[in-house]
Amino acid sequence: MLLAVSGCTAPGESVENNPVPTLQTITASEAILLIESDSSLTIIDVRRPDEYAAGHIPGAVNIDISSSFADEVGRLDRDESYLIYCATGIRGESALNIMGDLGFTRIHNLGGGISAWQRAGGSVVR
Repeated sequence: MLLAVSGCTAPGESVENNPVPTLQTITASEAILLIESDSSLTIIDVRRPDEYAAGHIPGAVNIDISSSFADEVGRLDRDESYLIYCATGIRGESALNIMGDLGFTRIHNLGGGISAWQRAGGSVVR
């Protein structure tokens, strides 16, 4: 196994310099812990502006996936950590795939969206 790992790095380069991308869907409980533990985390609400205005996770920014989503997130730092969510998780999954295709390395999708967030006791700003 060590041979397989060492064959993936350039000569003189360590495995630690090549972080494995995190592109995953997490539970609402995991999202709450992630927000508490990662102060540099950016939270992105991918719903329509009217949905965002009706209630969103505190600190979230709104980048509507049905607009120019790829262009807007393309301006963000690909090495930062992001939590994305929608209403039920479907649009969040699409956003996860788009951001992964754009080269982002640390993206978490809130499975079940803001609905799951609220069921888990997460607060919402209106």
